[in-house]
Amino acid sequence: MEATIGQSDFQTCHWVEARAAVESYDEKGKPLTLVGSSLVITERKKMETDLVSAKNRAEESNRLKSAFLANMSHEIRTPLNAIVGFSGILASTEAEEEKQEYVSIIDNNNTLLLQLISDILDLSKIEAGTMEFIDTDFELNKVMTELESSLRLKLSPDKEVTLSFEPQLPELYIHAERNRISQIIINLATNAIKFTNKGSIRFGYEKRDNGTLYFYVTDTGCGIPAEKQKDIFERFVKLNNFAQGTGLGLSICQTLVEHMGGEIGLKSQINEGSTFWFTLPYVPATNQHHEEETKSEPIKIKKQKITILVAEDHESNYHLIESILKKDYTLVHAWNGKEAVDLFKEYAPQLILMDINMPVMDGYEATKEIRKYSTQVPIIAVTAFAYASDEQKVMENGFDAYMAKPINADQLKTHMTSMLRQHIIFI
Repeated sequence: MEATIGQSDFQTCHWVEARAAVESYDEKGKPLTLVGSSLVITERKKMETDLVSAKNRAEESNRLKSAFLANMSHEIRTPLNAIVGFSGILASTEAEEEKQEYVSIIDNNNTLLLQLISDILDLSKIEAGTMEFIDTDFELNKVMTELESSLRLKLSPDKEVTLSFEPQLPELYIHAERNRISQIIINLATNAIKFTNKGSIRFGYEKRDNGTLYFYVTDTGCGIPAEKQKDIFERFVKLNNFAQGTGLGLSICQTLVEHMGGEIGLKSQINEGSTFWFTLPYVPATNQHHEEETKSEPIKIKKQKITILVAEDHESNYHLIESILKKDYTLVHAWNGKEAVDLFKEYAPQLILMDINMPVMDGYEATKEIRKYSTQVPIIAVTAFAYASDEQKVMENGFDAYMAKPINADQLKTHMTSMLRQHIIFI
């Protein structure tokens, strides 16, 4: 005979397995004595429970993975369909207005596709525990102003919407994860742009007395229903089920904020707008003595006479940059890092676009060599690598700025113009 029973001592529960057999009987055949044993199997029972739980989690994970793959297949194919379709008919379209319409559609879907890929990569890094966080010293207002410029490019001319950064202090040097803060602000502001058709989008920060930085993005958009607000930061939750997107952006933001020791939340009213906010610990920059940058006297030159050195080993990538810049600048093309150094000495360009991954000599080595001849010429790293550690390495190796591929034409031109104006007066 076998029996498995639970026994409680009011604090813990113990599982016992008992085995017994009749040893003797009376004259009427009824059992008189039993012989048996008992064994505490609490640990075995716990293992069995853990195995069942793990099995259920695995099945749920498989279900979610299948649903995720099905959703991603749809979300990726949708913009790809528009890109492939309109690219195919663009060449045969003669009307200029139609061409511009098709180009705009392709560009919008490119943006969607890139965001999808970025969200998927971030999710994979979160799941694998490889998400990178690298704290550095930086001036917060400068970063936020740069974000303001890039975010304005996302505003549709069809919408009556203004976007502005609201600085609280003239300058604020902090020690934090610059890339992740930028990523969160961009994500929240992009959502605001998507759901605001009229009015304003404002973002900024407050330095609070409790030792935290309070960041916010406020819009005058459609607002979020109360029943959706409690789940808004869950994975795959979308504000509009018919709008394109992974439903991962806000969940990723929450993960980033919590990892950096902060909190995230929102306040929203239907038809009035929303405010997404997050807090981070305020850590002053480790180096409080900020040395003034050595500035050379700007030179005067005609814009058309400005020479740009483009170091790029992929022909198609160079042609893309060429098509963006050739109307405004004189371009010199280097196929590798060594050629870039030689052409720099020959042409003395006013700015360099330097690919990182090149044959013969990579972008880091080439930049190191060029800096022996000039510390003033602006060098912008242009690379397909887009991890936080990569950008950190770029900025520590003589570059002035960093742009990740794929290149956005408006952002490239805006970035270059801003950098050139620090060194050149256009005449």
